Amino acid sequence: MNIVATDINPAGIVLYLVLADNELRATIQTGLPQEYNSSCFETVSELFKAISNEQPALILCHNDLLSENNIALSSIKMLTSARILLMGSTQTIDEQIASLKQGARGYFDSSSPIEKIYDALYSVLHGEVWVKRDVISELIDGLANAPEVSAEQRALLSQLTPKEIDVAEQVSHGATNKMIAKQMAITERTVKAHLTAIFQKLAVSDRLALAILFRDLR
Repeated sequence: MNIVATDINPAGIVLYLVLADNELRATIQTGLPQEYNSSCFETVSELFKAISNEQPALILCHNDLLSENNIALSSIKMLTSARILLMGSTQTIDEQIASLKQGARGYFDSSSPIEKIYDALYSVLHGEVWVKRDVISELIDGLANAPEVSAEQRALLSQLTPKEIDVAEQVSHGATNKMIAKQMAITERTVKAHLTAIFQKLAVSDRLALAILFRDLR
């Protein structure tokens, strides 16, 4: 997996690994692309101290650490703008919805091949949501805190080009940039350009907000 140089800062992508399992931490850290600058923590308390001094781009946290210490993910989100990927045992759709509502950008099922964690981190870093495609529609529909669609936002829909509408439609059904590029016979860079334009025109911040908003607009 190659990370485009323009997507990272000179210091690298700051990644915090919050995992109690030493072997798991070592395995993940060993396989990280060189663009990542990772730090490891065994507890959420250590994470809280760290983010008070430095803001990472990404946080990979084991869900068990939150459950065992009765800590809400939203408490972490109050202190950082980092994109958070949770990992752990298989979750139900309702549990995944709860994680997204609290600020997670995805959930990595521990039963998946561990090498897929790097795809998950890359996707979350670049604004995608890491969930299985066959549940994305239910996840979006289940987000009770979806923003209300204003009259202004409805009017803004008319500013989208046919290709931008196509991209937004596919995002609302859970398609990744790679899937969209293949479907539309364009490059992933072009997909990103379309998404940037869509975010600006519809005044949304990321693809999950776009998916929720576009579903309601359509």
